[in-house]
Amino acid sequence: MAKAEHANAYGKLIRILIVLFVLVVVCLAGYVMMDKSIQMQQQENELRAQEENARLQAQYQQAKAEETAKLEQGESVQWPSPKGEGTEVLDLTGYPLVNTVSVRATRQELITGGMMLLNHWHSQPADFPESELLSIVSVDKSVPVSGSDVRLFPNAINALIEMLAAAKADGLENYLIDEGYRTNDAQQEYYAKEEALYLNRYSGEALVNKVRQSVNVPGTSEYQSGFSFRVDRYLRGDAEFNDAKFQTTEHSDWLVENSWKYGFVFRFPVEGYPNATVHDKAYKTGESKKLSVYRYVGEANAAVMHEMNFCMEEYIEYLLAHPHIALYENGVLKYEVVRVEYNGSGDVQVEITRSAKDYTVSMDNMGGVIVCMSY
Repeated sequence: MAKAEHANAYGKLIRILIVLFVLVVVCLAGYVMMDKSIQMQQQENELRAQEENARLQAQYQQAKAEETAKLEQGESVQWPSPKGEGTEVLDLTGYPLVNTVSVRATRQELITGGMMLLNHWHSQPADFPESELLSIVSVDKSVPVSGSDVRLFPNAINALIEMLAAAKADGLENYLIDEGYRTNDAQQEYYAKEEALYLNRYSGEALVNKVRQSVNVPGTSEYQSGFSFRVDRYLRGDAEFNDAKFQTTEHSDWLVENSWKYGFVFRFPVEGYPNATVHDKAYKTGESKKLSVYRYVGEANAAVMHEMNFCMEEYIEYLLAHPHIALYENGVLKYEVVRVEYNGSGDVQVEITRSAKDYTVSMDNMGGVIVCMSY
């Protein structure tokens, strides 16, 4: 009898081990297929971006050469005139920069400039400088955060401090900054937990597509940009204040209306969210979930995106076709933006105008570098 019980227990253990082995094999196969699918998608995206970049760059260079020739022949080349009232974005494609100086931007500066696109189709670069991220409280302890581990790049933190000070001046305090930079290990853990829910029903690419409806593939989450964070509000001891859905509050409305002034954009607009003034951009961002995520892109980029009602994807696509634009306020030049081709590695040499008061340079993760000049 004891031998039979021992044999049954041994047999049960063997069956459990077999089941576990099968699950491990299925997980490994799913991961390999997911990785191959992602690589193939990235290769296709890179090829399309390279072809489009080459075509548009050729057009731009031809127009630039024609305008440069006119200048050399003594002809006067005049930009289109702004209307003189309100905010206006002018397309200057074909008009070359004048009175320029060449500057070098390092690879690290390009990644941390603010416009590095992350989404389902564009992933975090392998040389992402995670060591450059700072805890928000290490820069300014007065910024309300959910924990000391909430990290962003320094330029995003400085802009956030300025924005919260402006909100406070308008009578709005007690914002809570949550969920800043997310490590790849953390994203992998979120992904694995979600994947486990569907392993018995999906496999391969179908599994990847199902899981990423809720959790991004590691490397493609907006939280891995170093520029994004979730926003809420919190007031100690005030349950009514804390329980209100953030998007229904005046705190949220203020951000929708004013965040662009400090270089931030609402990252994933969907119809009527975060408020009734917002139109759906899920068809471009690939993200239809209602997420209270704000993203730092820099003041010049945010101003153009606000004026033209663009999400990040739309803005970069616009710059692909219009690589030289300028934003005017009441007839006065405020920002000039130029997009140039970038091979995706190393430092880059770019031209800026000598009259610019300041400039920023950022890779867009779509084969280009965006140069913003402030006046």
